[in-house]
Amino acid sequence: MKKSFLCILLAFSMVLCACSGADETHITPVTESFKDFGGADYGFSLRIELSGKTCVLLATGKISIDEEQKLMTGEIEETLMGDNIGIMKVEWKDGTMVTDGIEEQLSWEELRGSLIYAFPLLFETETVKSTEKSTTLAGTLYRHYIKDNSQNALLYSLLGSALPEICGVVSVVEDETEFKNIMCEYTLDKEGNPAGYTVSFTVVYQDTPPYVPGVNQNKDKYTVEVDVEFRANYNN
Repeated sequence: MKKSFLCILLAFSMVLCACSGADETHITPVTESFKDFGGADYGFSLRIELSGKTCVLLATGKISIDEEQKLMTGEIEETLMGDNIGIMKVEWKDGTMVTDGIEEQLSWEELRGSLIYAFPLLFETETVKSTEKSTTLAGTLYRHYIKDNSQNALLYSLLGSALPEICGVVSVVEDETEFKNIMCEYTLDKEGNPAGYTVSFTVVYQDTPPYVPGVNQNKDKYTVEVDVEFRANYNN
């Protein structure tokens, strides 16, 4: 019995290799595999928490992307502040994004840079501060720890303009909003194809302090921290 239990533990253990700096051997395989992400059918989950306590948004669903045909379809079930708001259907085709029947003109390039559900993020080597490599049942996992405030504009746009208001931010100062604890995980299968992807980070929204005549407000008292985690498992 003990021997069987030990075998199970060994089967699920990860052989971890951590590096204090950005190891190119932990970056190149990811870049080569994910840079031409041509599409996949995959399930995903997105969790957004306010100050690590209140779940602001929980979303799960399935997405199908065909890079060659330039098509995207999916179903997303969302729970906002504890209330289930149902299943949302999304589709992109011929320059038009349709969300629950509402159409919006959007180029394929704009889609790639504006929908956290759609495409995995890749960070430039110089923005990667450290890496880890491990072996799991799903394949080889590469973990990249990213320097704070890398690709701020992109991360900000992926979260959407409505999130700050949902989190109680009156008037967000976009230029002073910060991103920290950025971590990406990329899983490659035995053939080196994308098998999974995770990105997590903390966004610190800078709110605009209320105007009080004669008072110099401390801006640090008007920040809101939000934790974000997105996970996807690909089926090629």
